[in-house]
Parts: sequence; C-alpha cells; structure tokens
Amino acid sequence: MADLEKLIIDKIDNLMDEIIAFHQKIVQIPSENPPSKYKEVAKFTENKMKEIGLKTQIKRNNVVGELEGGEGKALIFYGHYDTVEAFKGWTHDPFGGEIIDGKIYGRGASDDKSSVTAELFATQALIEAGIKLKGKLILTAVGDEETGGLRGIEYLLSNEIVKGDACLLGDAPCDYPFGYTGGTMYVTFTIKGKQAHGLSAPDLPVPYRNEQSGVNTIERMVKIMNFLLELNKEFVEKKTKYPLMDDCTTYVSNINLAEIHGGNKITTVPDRCYLHCSVNTIPEQDIESIKKRILDFVEEYKKQDPDLDISVQIPISMEPFVIDDTSDFAKAVKKSAEGVYKEEREFKLFMPSTDAHWFQEREIDTILVGASAMDNNWHAANEFVYIDDLIKTTKLYALTALNYLK
Repeated sequence: MADLEKLIIDKIDNLMDEIIAFHQKIVQIPSENPPSKYKEVAKFTENKMKEIGLKTQIKRNNVVGELEGGEGKALIFYGHYDTVEAFKGWTHDPFGGEIIDGKIYGRGASDDKSSVTAELFATQALIEAGIKLKGKLILTAVGDEETGGLRGIEYLLSNEIVKGDACLLGDAPCDYPFGYTGGTMYVTFTIKGKQAHGLSAPDLPVPYRNEQSGVNTIERMVKIMNFLLELNKEFVEKKTKYPLMDDCTTYVSNINLAEIHGGNKITTVPDRCYLHCSVNTIPEQDIESIKKRILDFVEEYKKQDPDLDISVQIPISMEPFVIDDTSDFAKAVKKSAEGVYKEEREFKLFMPSTDAHWFQEREIDTILVGASAMDNNWHAANEFVYIDDLIKTTKLYALTALNYLK
C-alpha cells in the first residue's frame, strides 16, 4: 500500500500545472449565490468529469460523477462551487484567477472551488495510476451550499441520486481532518405591536394609558434578548473536550444576536420588531434542548403579557456530530493524512455550519477536509488559496479513496 500511496502522490505532483490551470479557469466562472447562475460552472465541471472517464449527470445544476469499481462500499467526494457575492474592496480581479506568490486569487478560490478541483484531480490521478478500487467512488460538485443546501446536496440525497457509505466533505480548513462538528440553529423572532404617537404612554399601566396607547415591540424584544444573553452566560461554563485548530477559541457554545430591525421614527411607537440570531453549539450540547428552552420561554412570556404577539421561526436546525474514530472510514482518513503530512494528525472540531449535516442525518459517516487557510479571506475581498494547500487536499482525497476502497 505504501508503494501505491507514493505512486499517487507522485502522479498528483506531476499534474500540478494542470491542476493550477484548471483551478484558475473554474475561479474565472462567476457562480455567486445569489443570483445562483450555475449552468456554466456546472457544464465546465461535468466536462472535466467526462474527460477523465466518469459517468456523469446534472440535476438542478448539481454535477454527479461516478467511477465504478468492484464489489464494495461507496465513497462520496463533496465540493460546492457556489460562492458568496464578490462584494467590493478587491485589489485583485475577483474573477481573474490571478497567481501571485504561490496564491490563486478569486471569489471561491478557497471556499469552496478548491475542493471541486481537488476531488476531480484526485480521481484523475487514481485513474491514470491504474488503481482498481473495490467499490464505487461518487463525485459531487453542487450549488446552494451558501444558502442552506436544499436545492444542492439535500436534493441529491433526498431523491437518492447520491447514495453512499461515507463522505469526504471538502469544505473546511486545511492541515487536519475534522471528525467533530458543532450544532447550528438559526432563529427569527417577530413581534407585532400597535403604532401610536410616542407620547401615548405605550406599555404603561392604567391610568397612564388608554385605547389610543401603543404597544412597543422593541421594548418587548429586549426581554427576548436578555433571555438569550443569560443563556450565553450559561454556555461559557461548559467547555468542549474536543481539540480545535491552533489559535481557535471556539471552545464554548454561543448565541449570536446578529440582526435587529424595528421602528421607523423617533416620535412613533414601533409596531414591528425582528430579531435574527444564530445558535452554535459544541458537541457536548444538543440543539433540540436549547430550542425547547427558547420556545418554553416564549410561551411563558406570552402568558405574562396579554399584548404580546410574537412568532418564532427556525428555518435551519442541525445537531452536532462526532465521528466514530474506530470506523474503517476514520482509519482510512487518518492514514491518508499521515501520508500527506508525514506525521499523525488527530481529528479536530469544526464549528461553522456546512452541508455535512445532510449526510450525517442520513447516517453517512462524514469527515471534513479542505484547502482553506485561516488567512484566505473567505467571504471577504481578495479571497485566495495557497497552491500548496490545494495540492495537499488533492492528495488527501486520492489517498482516502485508495485506503477506504482498497
């Protein structure tokens, strides 16, 4: 097996110029989400899959390629090619694919077109090296990740267009495999009140108010915010036992009060208030119990305040996940990481939400790898990827397929 690993690593090193050129081209194709125009990047990706000999299909602009082996398990490679908007402030062309000092610049160069490039060339290297896999290798290059994944990988999985035993998901920082993921929940609170003049004594008891008095939604939202801030104080008391990357400080769960809107004039009682927040949990805390505490608080609040008209929406809710590090897949990934980095690399915890939960909820073993360094400016101006990290991630994909489908 060591000889085969060296053969594949050497093959990828020899493909370096081709890998770089392809990555420049895929970065040069805009695939911002919104507006979610993916046809060109999907066709470009499918053409590469066909070129290396894969059976392909495109569903809702999501590209799937299959490499059939003998009897055995099915391994899914994942990468997403949709990106956030380019935004302003760039000093490089966001769709230029420019190379400077060992870096490729462009929107999506790191997040996450690097994973699409890596999975494609990992597969090409396996084929060109004459490796016969025992099982099926499935490549997915999808859209919609930046807006939840419903029309992307969730669509492919729920319609059984993609099925497998394990997934190597390329949407993570470089240098380590990530076998532990945090939980995520997005919550929107909406409070409706009664508009009135600011001097109409809103929310004061009789005899200081009458039927013309307003119902102040911002004042009521303050109580929701105070409850969430008290939850944050509790969260700080529980620290995760799972290892994080160097310089990462996300050892505790957290509620981020992200966005608030309410009112329209300083002399008017606000009749609408909206609060958007995200809840991110360490693996030791489950999302469902936090959701229950929030909803129970809201119900009790409604009993205490007969004028309270509040609704709670939770569009995204995903539990944390911990890989079984004794599984064949976990062992294969760890062996592959050791082959790339020439030393043992332990599994780390990755807190940000990704499409991993769609696989995990279907009991598909999922481990995250990626080419994204902390200074790559994801979701910001002048995004880039280090060429060295791109090549190492390609090797990780290839060796994982070798070791898992050996």
